[in-house]
Amino acid sequence: MELSQLEAFVAVVDEKSFSRAAAKLLRTQPAISQAIHRLEEWTGGALLDRSSRSGVLTEAGRMMYENAQRVLNLRAETRAALDELRALERGKLTLGANESTALYLLPVLKRFRQDHPAVQVSVKRCLSREIPGTLLRHEIDLGVLSYDPRNRELESTVVIQDELCMIVPPQHALASQREVSVRDLGKESFIAHSIASPYRESVVETFARLRTPLRIAAELPTVETIKKFVSMGMGVAFAPRMCVEDELARREFVAVNVKELRVQRKLRLVYRRRGALSAAAHEFLRVAVSPQPEGRGVAL
Repeated sequence: MELSQLEAFVAVVDEKSFSRAAAKLLRTQPAISQAIHRLEEWTGGALLDRSSRSGVLTEAGRMMYENAQRVLNLRAETRAALDELRALERGKLTLGANESTALYLLPVLKRFRQDHPAVQVSVKRCLSREIPGTLLRHEIDLGVLSYDPRNRELESTVVIQDELCMIVPPQHALASQREVSVRDLGKESFIAHSIASPYRESVVETFARLRTPLRIAAELPTVETIKKFVSMGMGVAFAPRMCVEDELARREFVAVNVKELRVQRKLRLVYRRRGALSAAAHEFLRVAVSPQPEGRGVAL
């Protein structure tokens, strides 16, 4: 059974004529007759009472007509839904990000939602190391990473550049200095993130290379708790600049340059190499790489 056969059958019933059905579908009358014949072969019995000029339905024909209408209506609804998806008038977009990279998403999400309010957006909180696997399991459409996953099954696009900076309270002795050396930090108490990352490893390696002790007073699970500890005078910390921009603007913290530690963070949108992006994911990627207004981070 083919949809074209159902179309021909419904048209004959609606028009009560093979010739009018052919004209409606822009087909020849023999083609319509052949389509009905093949449909009757598939059903195993007559669908139309040929003794009637108006094409009276048999009992099997009445049942087939109702179901044929249902199938054709479903096809029309599906086509309309796909058109709406392509036009971003509906749909869902699922993103994966960790705590700090989720901050990057906020201004992009705002711009995306302003243009496409009908698309439902969900941000799933994931550890960075889990995002590649989550993508490959099709649990998210796009992931935000601060490193290149180097996976042949994944593609990534750099969307923004950030940096690691050292933050201290305004009353701290180092707050008045524009730049310090790692060797000046041997007596400082550092508040660190409890989750390992390439950036933490870079800090540890630099302190070790310069033979300077790295005194970690506390390890905390979130950037927010790290900022709270720093504001309470419990120590100093290294943090992504985009995570502390608001506090720096309010002078709650001071960012001090460390000349041996100029660590750049390139944030990437990561997606599956195989299979086309959904219309919503493709549009989000376009918004992300388009020029940004002044705000968080440095757009590339």
